[in-house]
Amino acid sequence: MLDTVRLKFKISPSEEQLQYWTHHTTTTQAGAVREKYTYNPELAGGEVRLRCTYFPLDYNSNPMTTLEVSLPKMIHGNNFKMIGSVDGTIKITNLMMELVTHFPNVDIADGELIRLDLCYNHQVGDMVADYINAIGKLDYPHRRTKHHRNEGAEFRSRHVTTKFYDKQQEAGTPDAYGILRQETTILRGKRIKELTGVKHPKLTDITPLFAKEQLEKDLERLKLLDRSIADRDTALKLLSEEYGPDAGIYYFGLMQVKQDKPKRRILAETQMHPRSLDRRLRKITDSGIALILTERSTPLPPLRIENRR
Repeated sequence: MLDTVRLKFKISPSEEQLQYWTHHTTTTQAGAVREKYTYNPELAGGEVRLRCTYFPLDYNSNPMTTLEVSLPKMIHGNNFKMIGSVDGTIKITNLMMELVTHFPNVDIADGELIRLDLCYNHQVGDMVADYINAIGKLDYPHRRTKHHRNEGAEFRSRHVTTKFYDKQQEAGTPDAYGILRQETTILRGKRIKELTGVKHPKLTDITPLFAKEQLEKDLERLKLLDRSIADRDTALKLLSEEYGPDAGIYYFGLMQVKQDKPKRRILAETQMHPRSLDRRLRKITDSGIALILTERSTPLPPLRIENRR
C-alpha cells in the first residue's frame, strides 16, 4: 500500500560525490543565498529513477540529503504491483541502493518521511471509467475537485491530494487492466507526523493497518465506504423503500441535482443553509448508497480496502 516516498537524512555527500551532482543557488527575499545540489541516477535500465537533493544548510542550519523513490518500482520494476511487507521492501531497496554511485551509504529505514504516497488497487474489470466518471462528481471537504473524464478524478488541498485513476492508462501496459488506483499523496512532513503520531516518522511506522485506515478515511469522506454507486432505477427503488415514496422521490431528485452541480453551487442557487443540505444528503448515504449515480444500467459495487497485495 506504499508507492513513492521521500526521506530525509542528516548527512552530506562527500566532496568527490558532489562532483557528479548539479549545483543550484537561489536568493531569498531577504537577500540570503541558498544552495542545493540535485542528482537523479537511474537503475534497472532506466526503469527506476531516484530524485536526490542535498542542502548544505537546511532551515535549522544542518546538512540535509533527501531521497525520493517509488518503492514498487524498486521491487517490481513497475508501480502497478503493490509491495508486500515494509521490512522486506527496506532490505531489497537497501541492496539496490548499493548500486547507486555518488550517493552516501544510507539505510532507508533511518530516513525521516517527508513525502508519503499511500495506494490501493481496486480490481474492477471493465468498470474503471464508470467509477472515475461517478467519483469525479463528488465533493471532498476542503478540497478542490479536478475530473478528467474516463481517466481520473482528484481532490486537492495544498499538501494532500487524493486521486482515483485508470492504472492501465497511466502505466501503459495491459498487465494493469481493470485497476482503479486509489492514491493519497502527502507532501508535508508535519502532516505525516500528525497522522502517525510519531515525532520522526519512518518507513517502519507505516504499517498495513495504518495505510488501510487512511485510505478508508478518504473513502468515508467521499461517502463511498461500504456504499454502492446506484443506477437511476436502483436509487429510486432503494430510497422509496427506505423513506416512503414521497420522500424517496424527493431524495432521488436531490441526487439528480447533485449529478450536475457541486455542493457549493446548490447552496448558492437555493440559499439553503449548509447544515440543512448536509442533513438531506446524509439521508441518501444512510440508505447505503453514494451521493452520485452511475451511467451504467447496473450499480457499481462498494469500494473496499482489503489487506492484500
